[in-house]
Amino acid sequence: MSNRRMICPKCGAEMNQHATKIDYDVDDPALIDPVFGGAIKEVHTCPKCGRTELRAAE
Repeated sequence: MSNRRMICPKCGAEMNQHATKIDYDVDDPALIDPVFGGAIKEVHTCPKCGRTELRAAE
């Protein structure tokens, strides 16, 4: 889990991290984790407006 805060691009509230998932729809081979076969992403949801965002996990 990342310590970097994620700010909602829609309303500006601090988002909550809910999960880490594997994104198999990645075209750049440099982003693919060889163990999981996809890019590891953090899932964040905004408590204010409900928007969901993904970002690369650290």
